[in-house]
Amino acid sequence: MAEFRFRTLEQFQIGGTTDEMQLALPLTRSPRGLVYRSCPNEGCSPGLFLVGEPPEAQSLAPGRIDLVRRQPGMPGMTCPYCGRDDEDSSFTFAGDIEAAKNYIAWAAKKDAADFLGSALENMTRTINRGRGAITARYNKGPEEPKLFTWREDLLRNLTCDTCNRPYGVYAIGLFCPGCGAENVHVHFRREIELIGKQIQLARTIEEEELSYRLLGNAHEDVVTALETYLKTIFRFIVKRRHPERYEDLCSKNAIGNRFQNIERGRELYTQLAMDPFAGRSPDDLDTLRRNIQKRHIVGHNLSMADEGYVRTAEDERAGQTVRLLADDITRFSELCGEIIRDLARGVTEFHERIIRDSSAISSPLQQSKEL
Repeated sequence: MAEFRFRTLEQFQIGGTTDEMQLALPLTRSPRGLVYRSCPNEGCSPGLFLVGEPPEAQSLAPGRIDLVRRQPGMPGMTCPYCGRDDEDSSFTFAGDIEAAKNYIAWAAKKDAADFLGSALENMTRTINRGRGAITARYNKGPEEPKLFTWREDLLRNLTCDTCNRPYGVYAIGLFCPGCGAENVHVHFRREIELIGKQIQLARTIEEEELSYRLLGNAHEDVVTALETYLKTIFRFIVKRRHPERYEDLCSKNAIGNRFQNIERGRELYTQLAMDPFAGRSPDDLDTLRRNIQKRHIVGHNLSMADEGYVRTAEDERAGQTVRLLADDITRFSELCGEIIRDLARGVTEFHERIIRDSSAISSPLQQSKEL
């Protein structure tokens, strides 16, 4: 009888022996070629993200080399949400592990069935050389399962401006998964790009009311982005500095809509000895106040100026539609981007635990799961 071999599994063998094979199955990729990753930190939310291959001849952007946790080619990964550093394999998506296990189980059964089926065919062939005619059939088992399960790209797909590695997250991430550099400004830049496209679309529409409505949506998106980023950064810092106070400082009741107001937002950050609006000129602060208040008028008062808004914007009249100018919205979005960028640069927790030595993280197979 021929020697038994796991012929299907041998395609994925990277080491070991015939009886105890070491296997590596390729991970599923999304349409953009990114691999699903999941943060091993159970308290991390949303935890799921995607990472692409680093570019060939990867290099770091000048001026940001000292901000990375890993040099090009070093193993390891950083969760873009909570900042946890760990081995690449620690971030393997549970769905990929389950798919690999199912495939290996099927392949082992298939190889065994094929071997027994071949032996049975040889036996009947030998018998049939004598007298009579014997036919034999064997059950080949279930069809081959899908090793490459379906994946979709997350809505926000970015490229790190430090190491040029592509990745995808849900709405906001704080770090690049590849090099570990703080990446908040990259995310807000994407907000500005999308807002700019809304403004450009509004310019092309002849119907004045619809064009105004699109500008109103773009303006509201700026305020929403500023509020969300201030809130996300605040919660991250509290979790790092005062985890015992996280529920008190970061609950829905504690934060509410405070970041829709400069003074109330400052009060929250004062508890961290920080001011997200530090260094801003009186003109900048006036621009922020007017636009934040204008957001409430546009979103909750059908864009009609009320007495409270008129006291802030003396060039507007109560009962009339507030003015929304494309250039003003663009400048407002850029100002908010500068505020978020400067705030992130001052968060020491974004730049801590810089990894200089590749021995800090052991070397796994970067784009496969060893089994």
